[in-house]
Amino acid sequence: MKNYSGHIIFEDNFQWKDLEKYFPDVWEIVEGESKLNAEEKQYDDILLELNMEEIRKNKKPFGYRRENTRFKMIFPQDKKELTIYRNIISEEIEELTEKVAHEIRNKKIKYTIEYDQLLSSKLKKK
Repeated sequence: MKNYSGHIIFEDNFQWKDLEKYFPDVWEIVEGESKLNAEEKQYDDILLELNMEEIRKNKKPFGYRRENTRFKMIFPQDKKELTIYRNIISEEIEELTEKVAHEIRNKKIKYTIEYDQLLSSKLKKK
């Protein structure tokens, strides 16, 4: 199935610190889809640590929003949600979302998955 975005929607009792053990692996999955050189990788390592600092404080992380990358990982401001986004329709969104969801699957973190819930995605489909 082709999608613009995949949404991992956490339940109401979810705490951002619950992601602490899993976020580096989630980051690697999304970052791995970008073809980075050594300098870009160093920059991403710093961004990962900044995200981890927020998670340890039980705050929403910044995500992965680098320019010129195929996929972005965003955390909508008003929701307990992790969104994988690409600005063009892609069969890879569903696969990447499922990979990320698999990394956080455990008894403590409960979620649902939806696709194309961004307003921009809905507008593009019309």
